[in-house]
Formats: sequence, structure tokens, C-alpha cells
Amino acid sequence: MLRPPTTPTPVRATVLAFALLSLLFALATVHRLLSSTGSLGAVAFFAVMTAACTLVAISLAARRRWAPYPAYALAGLLAAASLGLFGAITIVGLGLLAGVVLALNSRVSRDWFRGHGRLR
Repeated sequence: MLRPPTTPTPVRATVLAFALLSLLFALATVHRLLSSTGSLGAVAFFAVMTAACTLVAISLAARRRWAPYPAYALAGLLAAASLGLFGAITIVGLGLLAGVVLALNSRVSRDWFRGHGRLR
């Protein structure tokens, strides 16, 4: 039986990371909406980040050729935003960027996005 090639593990991990970030930003959006001291700017920021993380996760899972580029951009944005904060947040931001770059530049991931995989 012929079937399309399975999603490589590095791509699965990246999709999971962005789906988790999307969930966290969605929870932050709801928290800021319900908070009496929350500003509309924070709500808008968290809503945009939720949409961006969701777009990246869905495009990676859907095997779009252009999917790695928004993933690099969003991971770079999150890493740059974490540079002003010292400690664990900076390490997480830079770790996310390094993980995304390594995962999506692995040979198996590049071949999978190009569609050169053989049917099994």
C-alpha cells in the first residue's frame, strides 16, 4: 500500500513547540482580557502572537514549502525579545531559536519539505 512519508521527528517536535506556545499565548490573552489591570496593548500583543504561532504550527504540519521561513522569523523574534531579560527566559528564547534552526535544517526535514520522499 502506498502512503505519503511520515513527518520527521524534528518537524514534529517543532510543530509541538509552536502549538504549545500558541496555547500559552492564548491563555495569556484570556488572562489579560479578564484582568482588571490589563491593557489593550497586551491583549493585542498576545492575540497576535497566538495567531502567529498557530500559523507556523499549521503550516509546518501541512508540509508547506514556505513553512520554515515563518518559523525562523518567529523563533528569531521570540529570541530577540528574550535578550533584554536575563536568566532562564533568555536561555529558553535562544534555545527555541537554536532548536528550530537545527530541526528544520536537518537533511530529513529539508527533504520532507521539498517532497522528495519516496512513497512506501
